Amino acid sequence: MSDRRLHLARAALQRAEKQWKGQVACLPGGTDRIMRRAFGGVDLAHHISIGGIAPVGLHEIICGHDDAAASILAWYLARLSIGDQTGKSLFWIRQRRAIDQGGLYPLALPATDMPVMMVVDRQATALWTCEESAKSGQIASIIVETTDYDLTAARRLQLACEAGHTRLIAIRHMRSDGKTIASSAHTRWRITPEAAKHSTTGNRHILSLIGGRGVRPGSWRMKIDATTFSLSVADALENRLPPDRYA
Repeated sequence: MSDRRLHLARAALQRAEKQWKGQVACLPGGTDRIMRRAFGGVDLAHHISIGGIAPVGLHEIICGHDDAAASILAWYLARLSIGDQTGKSLFWIRQRRAIDQGGLYPLALPATDMPVMMVVDRQATALWTCEESAKSGQIASIIVETTDYDLTAARRLQLACEAGHTRLIAIRHMRSDGKTIASSAHTRWRITPEAAKHSTTGNRHILSLIGGRGVRPGSWRMKIDATTFSLSVADALENRLPPDRYA
């Protein structure tokens, strides 16, 4: 490598480190309400620069398969450490034929904790409902299953969440080319079934934190229980830096 290319690479690394050490701008409530631990004690401070999951705003789950795993993950993230949001509803919006989650979760959800569920035919209706519900301030968390939306729509959803102090979990289908569309989401997750040779029960999935604001990627092997609608971490698969190098 030439000296010039080495210099450019070091400069790029320094810029990335400065960005990582920064804070997410305009986070409602500051960083004192950040959810620092998740998925059975996984320390999110190692992966997200603000120290954990933002309690308000847009988060996305990208899935490439048709089973209940993405729905269970969305349910978990939507209910994670709701704190002073108790008493507010959890709103679940389904766009027909957007993502086939097997029709399993309406039967598996506990009757005492059932969300308000709405099914629509068009993406425009689903996104409009998300935006208006988020801005109302009457909903603790929203889950939406929808086809892909553009960056403008993602920004509108993010602003609506910040206005109403609402958390929105959007389930998006993985594109056939494997590429991810640009988004303003705080965190972006991907969940895929583990290869059959590594799983004999069919309930093992790979959960990856693939992007977002101030995010360092990481992956975990998850156990999914569709009967109890729960998930747990089996083990960590990948961290991009050794523990002593985390910000």
